[in-house]
Amino acid sequence: MVEFSELEPTGAQSQDLGDAAAYLNRGRDHLSKEEYALAIADFSAAIALNPDFDFAYYSRGCAYLDIGETDLAIADFSQAIALDPEDDFAYYDRGVAYSSKGEYDLAIADFSQAIALEPDDALAYFDRGVAYALKGEYDLAIADFGQAIALNPDLSIADHSQSIALNPVDADTYHNRGLVHASAEKYALAIACFNQAILLNPNDGSTYNARGQAYRALGNVAQADADEERAAELNPELHNRR
Repeated sequence: MVEFSELEPTGAQSQDLGDAAAYLNRGRDHLSKEEYALAIADFSAAIALNPDFDFAYYSRGCAYLDIGETDLAIADFSQAIALDPEDDFAYYDRGVAYSSKGEYDLAIADFSQAIALEPDDALAYFDRGVAYALKGEYDLAIADFGQAIALNPDLSIADHSQSIALNPVDADTYHNRGLVHASAEKYALAIACFNQAILLNPNDGSTYNARGQAYRALGNVAQADADEERAAELNPELHNRR
C-alpha cells in the first residue's frame, strides 16, 4: 500500500488527503465497534476525497462482508487489489467472500494468491483447505490443513469450534473439522466429528470414507473396512480410495 509519507501533495490536495485519513481512522473505529453504517459512511467519504485510497476500499469491503453484502465487499476488495496488487489481506478477504457465495474455485485462487504474497499465512491455508473440502478435493484439503496447523497449531480447534457454535446443525462443518483433526493425527477426535456429521447426514459417503481412514490409522481394521464398504455403497467413486 502507498504510505502517506510517499506522497507530496500541496494546498487543497494535502487537506483532502488529511481529511481522507481522518475519515478512514474514524471509520476503522466504528468498524471495531460493529457500527457498520457509520463505518461505511466514513470509508465512502475517505474514498470521495481520495479515490486512490486502497485501504479505504479494503476497509469498506470488510464492513460490507461483515453485514452480508458480499457482492459489494467483492467489488471493494477488487478495487483495493487493482490499486495495490501486493495486498495479501484483500486477496484473503475476497476469498472469504467468494467462499461464502459457494464460488470455491475463485476462493481458492484468491487464497492461493494470498499465500504467494504471505507464505506464513496459516489462516489462508486453513480456509483454502475448507474450500477444497467443500469441493470434495480431500487430499488437497488435508495437505492445506496440515500446513495451517504446522504454522499455527491452535488454529484448527479455535476456528472450527467457533464455526460449529455458529452453525451447530451443519454436517459439512463437522466433516471438515474431522478432516482437520485427522490431518493433525488426532484420530479419536476426528472420529467423534465424523460420527456427528453422519448423524446429521447419513447419506454422505465421503464422511464414511474419511472415518474409515481414521479407524484404519488407529488399527481398527474391521471398522475401517465396514465404513469404506458403506462409503462405496453410497458413492461408488470412493471404492478405490483406501
